[in-house]
Amino acid sequence: MKNLKKFSVILLIGMIIFQACTTRNLKFPQAEISNPIEIDVQVHRYGKTLFELDTNNFKEGLKSIYQEYNFFLEGDLDDSANVQKLYNYVSDTRLVSIYKETIEVFPTIDELEVEIAGGFSRFHYFFPEISIPKVYTYISDMYYEVPVWRKDSALIIALDIYLGKDFPLYRQLGLPMFRIRNMAPEYLTVDVMKAMYQEELSIDYKRKTLLNRMIDEGKILVYLDAVLPNVHDSIKIRFTGNQLNWAIENEKNVWAFLVGNELLYATDYHMQTKLMQDGPFTEGFGNDSPSRLGAFIGWQIVNDYLVKNPDLSLRQLFDETDAQLILQKSRYKP
Repeated sequence: MKNLKKFSVILLIGMIIFQACTTRNLKFPQAEISNPIEIDVQVHRYGKTLFELDTNNFKEGLKSIYQEYNFFLEGDLDDSANVQKLYNYVSDTRLVSIYKETIEVFPTIDELEVEIAGGFSRFHYFFPEISIPKVYTYISDMYYEVPVWRKDSALIIALDIYLGKDFPLYRQLGLPMFRIRNMAPEYLTVDVMKAMYQEELSIDYKRKTLLNRMIDEGKILVYLDAVLPNVHDSIKIRFTGNQLNWAIENEKNVWAFLVGNELLYATDYHMQTKLMQDGPFTEGFGNDSPSRLGAFIGWQIVNDYLVKNPDLSLRQLFDETDAQLILQKSRYKP
């Protein structure tokens, strides 16, 4: 299993890029990669380690794991107040129940390590100047707002946000079903790689038109195409299979609507939100439509831009901030 955790880019060269959107011609054949790059990913399970400490010798147990998990154990472990706080955490019946469910869903993390190693290997190929973080998992007590986050040289995953749509506490939080549907293991690696993008590659703009936001989302999705080529399109954009089919079949009509109503250069945030934010569907396109149709169209535009300009690197794509130029050079026409 140890060998499985080391991904060689030579192996990745031979992998076939399978995409659900057969109308798209992706740019990343991987034939350019010549030297093997191995990324060894070890996911450090802080949550599991902490909850399995002997509470009868809790202080000593905390000290024994301090070297590996000092990122989390910042307080003085000789201070009884700090130790008591952590003891209360692992003794909380709600958290214990969440931890047990996490172990049921993730009894081991070998597969997760393999998936993250693959994403990191490809990320390192495209952006060799960016360091790869150390990966930790923890029990967040349902911190669903930010399930994966970066801090300094660490990337932290809240495993309890990926327990599957049938985990009862998700509904008790009052979350909508379209959100709960995405709180499953298959979305975890995508969120990891998106966290890498947001921390290292994204550019923030003070003023955005709808086209700006569409192109920004398109860049993220094309980036996911590059670093996770074997992940299904529906997972990357968080559509159901039927919603993805709807988007493909209605792409031309959606584009005609945007152009015909002169929405591409609109700056009204409320209007933009209808086309860009998560939801059960996109307002005005019927209950069968997916949300984030603006992101879907942006994905197609940016992909066409790369296909029409094959010498561009991902870094050059991200450095290009002129959304209108990207649209023009894409010659996008669904």
